[in-house]
Amino acid sequence: MPPAPLNDSDLDRLGLETPIGRIDRALKELWEGDEAKTRASLINLAIYTEDSCQLMADNELLDHVAAQHACRALLILALPEAEQLRARAWIQALCRPYQGKQIVCSEQISFVLEGGNAAQVQNIVFAHLDSDLPLVVWWQADLSKNFEERLYSRIDTLVIDSSRWADPVRQFDALLVAMNAETGGFDVRDLAWTRSHFMRTALATCFQDATACHNLAKLKNIRITHLKGQRTTALLLAVWINQRLKAELSVELIEKETGPALQGLVLEGDGVRGEVRRECDSCFVKVSSTCGENTREDLLPADVDSDAELVTELLSRFHGSTLYSSLLPFVHSMLK
Repeated sequence: MPPAPLNDSDLDRLGLETPIGRIDRALKELWEGDEAKTRASLINLAIYTEDSCQLMADNELLDHVAAQHACRALLILALPEAEQLRARAWIQALCRPYQGKQIVCSEQISFVLEGGNAAQVQNIVFAHLDSDLPLVVWWQADLSKNFEERLYSRIDTLVIDSSRWADPVRQFDALLVAMNAETGGFDVRDLAWTRSHFMRTALATCFQDATACHNLAKLKNIRITHLKGQRTTALLLAVWINQRLKAELSVELIEKETGPALQGLVLEGDGVRGEVRRECDSCFVKVSSTCGENTREDLLPADVDSDAELVTELLSRFHGSTLYSSLLPFVHSMLK
């Protein structure tokens, strides 16, 4: 299928179009003679997509993220199926006031690579990184396209969203191969896993008293209600619960057409039950637990929902540990 045509008015929102060979000089010119603005950068953040319809949304996402995390932002749209071979670039400064006095800015470089292959993508990324800062790449396309060892060997953190994969089995295959390669030393952050954070936190309150803890062994079933298209998110949550309990509870997934990604979680067994429920558009989750004749209810805040908020939150916990890698083999087997 040919790529969707790019609109010139949309491309203008990417900033100043600049010949690729002149990018470094043009970036320096952004700051010359403007002492009120200070360039800041703590990480290299690259977004790679092969969907031209996603370009403007990603542009807005980078603006949102840069407001919280100073970075060198690279936005890369590769169109491998395009017949014409052409590469274009744009630069812009993403600026925010700091403490009411200084203006702190991140740099964004956007690329459209028509006919772009793996070598061209790698050269674009490597040639425009900011010094020796960590490289975080949000890969929005299939991992089998242009995702090669020479690239992922340089990545510090790979961000994916497995809930959006049309063929998650094949994609997890590619991910596991890359992670197990000798050069695959990157950390993986999956937005599908990040989306379950609020539900995992809320679930912990169901079984925090001594009586409930003593009855955890009686739990037999997991029932998760999720939005259509978020099955992988629900499976990651189910696998995590089984791992934490060191058990093999039966899993039932219920799909809904509307609502948040995760809408309900029920754990139950003989005389013990825990439930986390989030109503549509609610900023809170209702938590209830029953153990024998004892019942407890709580109301807790839900986490963020949008991609921009999820990525911003993820970068805030950039150096934190994650159990995600240990879940992958189990989720992979459940998807087959």
